[in-house]
Amino acid sequence: MAAAAAAAAAANASRQDERRPLQLQMSAPYYPYYPYPLRRQQSYRAHPPPSSPPPPPPPTSPPPPPPSSPPPPRLPAPRRSAPGCSLCFFLKVIVVIVVVLGALTTVLWLILRPVAVRATAVSATLSRFDLADGPAAGGQLLQYNLTMGISLRNPNRFHIHYDYAEAQASYDGERFGYDPVEPFYLERKSERTVTAAFGGSSLVDDGGALRTYRRERSDGFYYVNVRLYSDLGFKVRVFNTRRKSKISCKLRLPVPSTSATPVTTQLGTRCSVDF
Repeated sequence: MAAAAAAAAAANASRQDERRPLQLQMSAPYYPYYPYPLRRQQSYRAHPPPSSPPPPPPPTSPPPPPPSSPPPPRLPAPRRSAPGCSLCFFLKVIVVIVVVLGALTTVLWLILRPVAVRATAVSATLSRFDLADGPAAGGQLLQYNLTMGISLRNPNRFHIHYDYAEAQASYDGERFGYDPVEPFYLERKSERTVTAAFGGSSLVDDGGALRTYRRERSDGFYYVNVRLYSDLGFKVRVFNTRRKSKISCKLRLPVPSTSATPVTTQLGTRCSVDF
């Protein structure tokens, strides 16, 4: 019995000696050298228990079976005719016609727009022009006799009719003569000379006119203004137009001589036209 116990004790001791190197090897592991970084050692922690699987989706109802026949087509809704549609159409037509006529009128007016008449004082005859103290105190009496011709040229493509015209003569801002001109007709691209005659006497109230008269008499020339006022009309295609016109001419007339025969002066002075 004692020998068997001793043998068992020896066997246990040899087993403990064999386990000791293994424990030392597990307590101090050996890491070999690698040229690249070592991988992290796997953790021996216990993994959490796997979660329970998700519940299965609820059963879905099967899709409805397709219809045996296609649905009938949808009919368009009936159009309702408003009572004002015809009126709106006629208004649109009228607006279009007015716009077209306005555009045509503007184009014709730009193409055939009137140009001012060219006026020139061609000649004048001054047989008398005397300014002296009048019978009334503070006034002078001007005695005159003047006849002049104005040439009018129409550069337009239409006729011009002068329904009314009058000529007025003034000296130093004071009007002294008036002559109504007979209505006349000016053809297109034509020229006509209108004659205005002034004769008589007129009272001049401005005291400065006498000083101007004496100075101009010594210079040898009188400066007289003649204006031609007129109401005229012309027709461009189918459009009739009426306007007022004013022609202003400043005349430089020599002092009349003492001879009995008056002398006509050829002027050729361009007049301003307000057309």
